Amino acid sequence: MKSAPITLKEFYHRFPKADLHYHLLGGVRLETMLWFANKYGIALSELEAKAYYRAYQAETGIVKGGIEALSFLYQLMREPSDYAKVLLEVAEDAHACGVKYIETFWNPSDTPLSYAEVTYALADAIDSAYQSTGIVIRLIPSINREKPPEEAVVMVEDMIAAPHPYVLGIGIDYKEHDAPVEKFWKAYRLAQQHGYKLTAHCSEFGLHWRNVETGIELIGVDRIDHGYTIIDNPALTKEYAEKGIPFTVIPSNTYYFKQWPRYQDWCQHHPIRAMAKAGMNIIPCTDDWHIHNTDSANCYRVMVEDFGFDLGSLKQMMINSIEACWMPDKTKQQWLAEWSDEFDLLRSNLTAEPSISPEMKICYRR
Repeated sequence: MKSAPITLKEFYHRFPKADLHYHLLGGVRLETMLWFANKYGIALSELEAKAYYRAYQAETGIVKGGIEALSFLYQLMREPSDYAKVLLEVAEDAHACGVKYIETFWNPSDTPLSYAEVTYALADAIDSAYQSTGIVIRLIPSINREKPPEEAVVMVEDMIAAPHPYVLGIGIDYKEHDAPVEKFWKAYRLAQQHGYKLTAHCSEFGLHWRNVETGIELIGVDRIDHGYTIIDNPALTKEYAEKGIPFTVIPSNTYYFKQWPRYQDWCQHHPIRAMAKAGMNIIPCTDDWHIHNTDSANCYRVMVEDFGFDLGSLKQMMINSIEACWMPDKTKQQWLAEWSDEFDLLRSNLTAEPSISPEMKICYRR
């Protein structure tokens, strides 16, 4: 049944979404960072804080990366209630963009607080967020690969000692250059033995495709985060496409902005397009929401208006996100039916479909 007409902008905001690659502290608002600094008496000017946020880099003239922002915030946030505050704000922002489900990363080894007290605070906030918005959020404690592998094992031991049903698996992030995923095999093996799902940031910064291969073949991850250089190995690309291995991809990835500073080059050559053309199981995600100046609505807008995907492609990627998430199968089947119906109804009310040039258009189906 048709209802009131909607614009494409409204469509991007309203159709149901799952974000499976969301760094919790990447969702800290600028005003919240300043609030924490004031709370703990830390000298931090607004200009200094803005340097961590992509939206203000032209104003500040200083470029600080997402990893620097997260590292700073982990030291700035000193009470469990700080993490609860951030999660509730994340839920509020995500709900406004049509997000219904989030799997969010956080790094237990980076906070002075204990794993258990942060987890319990986040779990309470998850319950509150669900009551107020209906959004479902789950947790993925993640290895800081810039620290020794032994610390990763301690993280998993802490997870085992303080289990919680909202904690679904483990991940690994930060700079990969000198810390390939195989260095952390022991932590991954321990997590797997205790029933946790596995994912890993691999080949994020233009690094070799073998890091993806190692994550899948040696570590046995269930998902790959980033993984863009897999397209440099056509045989593996084809194999992983046929196997349907999920790849969470980030349109706002910093590395590729720098790789192709000219807008048209970035649109045309971004590896997400090649991954889709190869039939890979891709899921657009936000990574660091406020730090990278994006949101879930914008994430999917970029897929259409910059990369050339049609709206059928968006529905396919929405389906991919449900199938790749770590919720129970019964829940996923329910979401597949409900979200698809909602997507179709909203699309039927569009005032106009997007206009995409034939040379850029991608009709992504799996």
